[in-house]
Amino acid sequence: MNKPLWLQTLSNWVLGEDPHLRRHVFLLLITLQPYAVSVGVIMHSEHLKLLEPHMAHELIVASVLTFLTVFALVRSGWSQRFADPVLTFPHALVTIALCMAAYAQLGDNRGNVMILIAQTIVLSMFRLKPIQVLMLGVFTVITLGVFVVWTAFGVDAHSNASSGWTHFVVGGSTLLTLSLIGKWVSDIRVRIGRQARELQEAVDTVKQMATCDMLTGALNRRMMTELAENELKLVERSGAPMCIALIDIDHFKHVNDHFGHHAGDAVLRSMAQHAQGQIRQVDKFSRWGGEEFLVMLPSISAIEGMNAIERLRQSIETLEIPGYPQLHITFSAGVAQAKVGESLEHLIERADEALYDAKRQGRNRSLLAQTDLKAPSSASNASSSETMS
Repeated sequence: MNKPLWLQTLSNWVLGEDPHLRRHVFLLLITLQPYAVSVGVIMHSEHLKLLEPHMAHELIVASVLTFLTVFALVRSGWSQRFADPVLTFPHALVTIALCMAAYAQLGDNRGNVMILIAQTIVLSMFRLKPIQVLMLGVFTVITLGVFVVWTAFGVDAHSNASSGWTHFVVGGSTLLTLSLIGKWVSDIRVRIGRQARELQEAVDTVKQMATCDMLTGALNRRMMTELAENELKLVERSGAPMCIALIDIDHFKHVNDHFGHHAGDAVLRSMAQHAQGQIRQVDKFSRWGGEEFLVMLPSISAIEGMNAIERLRQSIETLEIPGYPQLHITFSAGVAQAKVGESLEHLIERADEALYDAKRQGRNRSLLAQTDLKAPSSASNASSSETMS
């Protein structure tokens, strides 16, 4: 269901339009809940005369400014340069420091602050690294100890000492235990994330192995066969033209015999990389076998296909093979245009015959299949017959 325009505008203004930025701002907005509770506790304590009005106002202003500052850094995109764009760790440290400042002032109502600190640790554990969660817990216990000591030996030492030490022992141990649990949860999250990345990398590798030739990076024969057969179905349905070109590197055996198989591999890689940079984005390039390559040229006529392969052939003549500056290669090619109802095997056979003719005529040339050369005249004769009738 589409959102109303005013709601979409408001959402874009608050969260931004970039999907990654919106997600980060949304995660930050989740922390509004403990901020709201914290302000409510402060205001309630002021109402009960447990907190001086000026101190309550200072704590509220500090809380609001902290959130607005972090929100501005995240919403502006400035924090995107960091590993954690939500700024979880520094934000949590400042929040706990504010809670401890409130703890020192709230007197008998300070037990509520311990719950807010626990909420901060729980919210943070899903974004922080395990060591950061543990550091957060240690920082909390140390800060709590400092404020308890300050409270116990302060002006109101006699009335607050007992409850302060109780909070330190019970609350400190609870918060430290919570941070250890948070570290364990964070450990699991990091491990699952790492395993998910490794699994995705393995899946990508398997996909590449299933679709690409490992030496050249070009499509493999199985994948090209599948793509070409799908394209032939489109030719049959719509009548759209499609050409294939069968390419064979000239004198490749000479390269292997005189320069070694490493040179042969370098030639194949260079050929494939160069060719894929020269053809159109919709064209498909595959290693068909040995030193043979098959190019599929969708939505293109026989003459246009010939011109494309000729441009590629001429550019290959100047190709430099990395590590073998003395090597210069050429190729011969046969081009054929698919006919409606023609099988892939027959189409490749016609291109192969043209390739054989190109080699027989001296190599380093591209030839169009004989049946495609006759097509224009046949069409012309058919048109003349129709006119006479």
